[in-house]
Amino acid sequence: MPNLITTTHQSLLSRLSKVNRLFAQKIESKLAPMGISYQEMRIVGLLMGETNITQKMLAQKLSVRAATLSVAISKLETQGLVKRVSSKTDKRVNYLHLISDRKIAKVETLLADLESEVTQGLSSEDLLTTSRVLLHIIDKLQIQGRK
Repeated sequence: MPNLITTTHQSLLSRLSKVNRLFAQKIESKLAPMGISYQEMRIVGLLMGETNITQKMLAQKLSVRAATLSVAISKLETQGLVKRVSSKTDKRVNYLHLISDRKIAKVETLLADLESEVTQGLSSEDLLTTSRVLLHIIDKLQIQGRK
């Protein structure tokens, strides 16, 4: 008979994975009319608040190859959402800068609305507990990633 704790953890990881997949599908369908993909939205989200992030660093954060990321960055550049800036000390290095745009504001609103929609009916206490649990899991995974 399986250990209840092990089963619960496996179930939790499975549910987190399912939430991620469903959330990505929902976001993708809402972003499509705006001409931006889920992957591009993730790039934009990671660039928010960043000042000196390279394409290589961003690729690591997204767990993709830099070459794969290059196509999405080029599309975002064409849309006027991202700008590549060459390093003054090493011309092989490009920094990525987010350019403020109405489309980005729409994406932020879309994400906030979706979060409100999917958390409707949950108490503030439940949301706080969920947030604490997720932050704990994130911390543990980041520590494991450094080992």
